[in-house]
Formats: sequence, structure tokens, C-alpha cells
Amino acid sequence: MTVQTVKLGRERFVLLREKDFRQLKARADSKSRPVVKPRRPSALDREDIALAKSRQSEPTRPYSQLRKELGLA
Repeated sequence: MTVQTVKLGRERFVLLREKDFRQLKARADSKSRPVVKPRRPSALDREDIALAKSRQSEPTRPYSQLRKELGLA
């Protein structure tokens, strides 16, 4: 990585290739992201999941039929 410094007034600036800048930025972004550990679902969540899975196998009725049964159509 070739780095050049430029002094404008009292400030010093660093010039580097765009490719090197993108690599440094990607490395910094990956380090700043927090690592989230998957949590174990609670007993209530497990119960809700089991209920949802059991209801998936239940037969369904079309919305149009349901509207007729309720007298909305």
C-alpha cells in the first residue's frame, strides 16, 4: 500500500489508492459489527411454534366461501 501525505495549510492529508481505501473500510466495517449469538427460544415460544406447525396441516377455506357463510357477499 503506497501512501502519500500532502500538507495544505496547517492540515496534513493522506492520499492512497481507492482499492486500498475500500479494503481498509471493509475491514473496519467487519470488525465494528457486533456478533449476535442465537438465543434458545423460551418455553412459550416453543409452544407457539408447535401450535403454528400443527395448524399448518389443517384444511383451509377460500375467502369467498367464508364471506358467503358469514353473509357478507
